[in-house]
Amino acid sequence: MTSRTHDSRYSQRRMVAFAAIVAVHVFIAWAFITGFGQSMVQKAQAILETTIIKQDEVEDKPPPPPKPDLERPPPPSVPVPIINVTVPIDTPAVIVSKAPPPPRPVAVVAATPIKTVRLPSCGEDYYPAQALRLNQQGSVVIKLCIGANNKIDGPVEVVTSSGFPLLDEAAGKCVGAGSYKAGIVNGAPAHTCKEMKVTFKPLEGR
Repeated sequence: MTSRTHDSRYSQRRMVAFAAIVAVHVFIAWAFITGFGQSMVQKAQAILETTIIKQDEVEDKPPPPPKPDLERPPPPSVPVPIINVTVPIDTPAVIVSKAPPPPRPVAVVAATPIKTVRLPSCGEDYYPAQALRLNQQGSVVIKLCIGANNKIDGPVEVVTSSGFPLLDEAAGKCVGAGSYKAGIVNGAPAHTCKEMKVTFKPLEGR
C-alpha cells in the first residue's frame, strides 16, 4: 500500500515537470512567432549599448587639472646702506692774476720824413698786361718801413686795396723796387714808416 502511494506521487511530479517543460517550450515558440522575443532582445541590446556608451563617456572625461605649483616668494632683500665718506684733499690754492695789458706802441715822429731816392713808374712799368686787357684801374695805398740802414725793413703792406688783386700786387712790387732814405729822429737815421699811393690808369692810345 505504501509503495503504491509513493509511485503515484512520483508520477504526479513527473507529469507536472513535463507539463512545465512543455509550457516553457510553447511560450518560447509563441514569443518568437509574435515578435515578443525579438523586442526583448532589442531592449536587452539597447541596455547593453547604453551601458557601454556610459562607460566610454566616463572613460573619455579629461583628467582633473593638476594643482598649481605655488612659487615660493623670494626672501626679503635688505638694502645695503650707502655711506658717503668725504676725505679732505690738500690742494694748492689757485691764484688768478690778471696780467696788465701791454703798453701801446709810442708813435715815432720823425723830424725829417722818409725821402724817396728812386721810384719806378708804377703806372707804366708795373701795370699788369692782364689788368690792361680787362680794363682794370684804380689806386692802391701801400705802407713801407725803412730802417736806419736806408733799406726796407719788414713786409710791404696794402693799406687800401684797389679792388683788383692784380693791381694790389703790382703796386707792392713797384714800391718795393724803389730806394729810400730813412727819416731822422733826434738827429740820427731811425726806423720810420710812411704810406704811398700808387695809381693805375691806362694811358690814352694804348
